[in-house]
Amino acid sequence: MLRHFHSPLRRSGRGLDPRIPTVLVVHALTGDCRASEWWAPIIGPDRPIDPRRVRVLCLNLLGSCYGTSGPADAGFPTSDSDLEGPQGSDLPATVTTWDQARSILLALDALGVLRVHLALGGSLGGMVTLALAALDPNRFERIMPIAATDAASPWLIAWNHVARHAVLSDPRFPEDVSDGLSLARQIAMVTYRAERSLESTQGRQQHGGGWHPQGAYKVQTYLEHQGRKLAARFDGRSYLALIGAMDHHDLSRSPPQPAACERWRHGEAFGMKTIGWGLSRIRASTLAVGIDTDRLYDPAESFRVSERLADHGVYAQYREINSMHGHDAFLIEWAQLDPLVREAMSLPAGEEAMAIPVVNASSEPSGSSRNVH
Repeated sequence: MLRHFHSPLRRSGRGLDPRIPTVLVVHALTGDCRASEWWAPIIGPDRPIDPRRVRVLCLNLLGSCYGTSGPADAGFPTSDSDLEGPQGSDLPATVTTWDQARSILLALDALGVLRVHLALGGSLGGMVTLALAALDPNRFERIMPIAATDAASPWLIAWNHVARHAVLSDPRFPEDVSDGLSLARQIAMVTYRAERSLESTQGRQQHGGGWHPQGAYKVQTYLEHQGRKLAARFDGRSYLALIGAMDHHDLSRSPPQPAACERWRHGEAFGMKTIGWGLSRIRASTLAVGIDTDRLYDPAESFRVSERLADHGVYAQYREINSMHGHDAFLIEWAQLDPLVREAMSLPAGEEAMAIPVVNASSEPSGSSRNVH
């Protein structure tokens, strides 16, 4: 068990006056706390999240390698894995989205932030956003999970399994897994982008123009480039910890009991599987966003999150980004994200919104914006 941790913070905007609204941005798998850089079209003056009007917080996720406690740190616990082979003792201990949410809540406590106007994030960041609202329902007024769901699908777990073994198969593991991490990233990129995106950006051309029987196609060199970029900046053991957190994400399985220093409480036994448990705790008004071409997180999963929240009396709406780019659209489609984030910022707050009657509900997303509650 990790009893002490550290978590770097990037803060933009107003000081810690409790009257200033707080917006919490949660980064995705290999992101970091510099949200104003990787989400620059969304965060800035006159943008949907304006630091002149709100306090913007972003923390590195537990298990990452950008300053937060993670497997690269001396003393970070290792796994009691039953994986065959010599790697077991070198694998990082399991980190879950519950753990990542708990670390963020402790950081918010330390900062004196007891109310959050809006928490939002994409992919793993969206998963952690949901976990935050489930653990501490009274703290969060609004949430916007993008391309995320309440439980990892077998499809997601399967792709992470292949990526994990790419890292573990590196003969230099654990000292240097740059080749394995590069391959894992290339595998992941195929799931992050839709076929039309690769057709549009890479096509059938070979790199450098012309054609040669042994020539590499642009899509091949693109994937290799993405793999090298990640391997140069990220830690392989952190990658294993973070994709493990994605695999174990399940809001219906209760987390460990909170420590005495934690503000949130629940009455379930650790690991108890109770269908709908986590979603039933959420009180934050929710704008769930799917991506019509997402092959990693089916947009129907995001829609079902909004639908289930509405069933629990939460003010929940579903919106869909239309994009040729697939899962990564939440890092690309700025023109569509802008009005969605503005909408999330202006949702009626939490408990006040729960009295608003249902407007319309449908069983499946259609590729266009839709009200659920």
